[in-house]
Amino acid sequence: MTEAMIRGLDFTGVDINPLAVLVCEAKKEIDHGADIEKAASLVLDALAKDRQDSIDVDYQNREKWFSNESAEYFSKIRRAILKVDEQGARKILWAVFAEIVRLCSNSRPSTYKLHIRKPGDRVGVEKISALFRSHLDETVERVKQYRSLISDRGENQPLATIICDDIRRADLNSRSDRHQILVTSPPYGDNQTTIPYGQFSYLALRWIPREDLPRGFHEMLLANTHSLDSASLGGSVVNSDAKQDAMRAISSTFDQFVSVAIGSDKEKGIRKVSSFVYDFYEALKHIREECNGHAHWALTTGNRTAVGLTVPFDEICRDIISSLGGRSLVSLKRCLPVKRMPSRNSMGVMITTETTLVAEFS
Repeated sequence: MTEAMIRGLDFTGVDINPLAVLVCEAKKEIDHGADIEKAASLVLDALAKDRQDSIDVDYQNREKWFSNESAEYFSKIRRAILKVDEQGARKILWAVFAEIVRLCSNSRPSTYKLHIRKPGDRVGVEKISALFRSHLDETVERVKQYRSLISDRGENQPLATIICDDIRRADLNSRSDRHQILVTSPPYGDNQTTIPYGQFSYLALRWIPREDLPRGFHEMLLANTHSLDSASLGGSVVNSDAKQDAMRAISSTFDQFVSVAIGSDKEKGIRKVSSFVYDFYEALKHIREECNGHAHWALTTGNRTAVGLTVPFDEICRDIISSLGGRSLVSLKRCLPVKRMPSRNSMGVMITTETTLVAEFS
């Protein structure tokens, strides 16, 4: 999104995760001139004057993830942010708030899953306060840098559309007379070994008021810590057999993968893979139907393992592109010296490369 807007290109982004959408909305508000300096000053002033010791939110197992003392301080930050009248500035502040929740809740920040910290690793109020202030200062500086970067863009104001919805049904409202560039880096085939962004987002989302969350957000996605991930692509194995059969007819590579799994008596173990691959196909199919003009797609993938079998996701993507009428142009492989995802999957196989497939539709 940032790269598109720097270049004056219109952007459309879709995510079922409301926190991911909120962060993109914050970037959009930065581009549109939200007064974050004034908002930051107001928040810090409100924090200094707040003498309340109440806890303003409550949900199941709140005390597991936030001690009463830390919950009281997060409530102070929350109240301070709510004193900012400009919603665009509040969205930027909520993005900062979410990062502090990630760093300072009782969940270990070394993983995107919710795993409880050891008692000696809990974060005290003084550190929460210091981290919030430092991240707020850093955000203000980065906003200044970004606005300096786009200062020569002139009056060419790009349009950014951020949609909180399931990509398989989202209304993209695309124009077929414009060239489309699709860039995506989907999970790598086995939902149990990919980053659980829903769990990562859950705690912060429980603190942010409904009116500041994206339109299209469904409350059921916060029913529990797993709801978001279950609603994401490949999150459910319902009808996995039918999905598997459908994908075998679409992708010869996937068909061969399933045959190997059946021959190894591991078909049950690849149900999540089958569900994800079919859901991903449905997503790309919907995008192509909504954006049916000339286009280039860039899909960045990696080949992970499930029940000891390597999932040839890069070649499966190539088959999907072909089934949708596209033409694969080039596959670029690169090593991954530093990754935010695990370097080993559940079977202990090193994941050291990723592939970017570039395809063309005419």
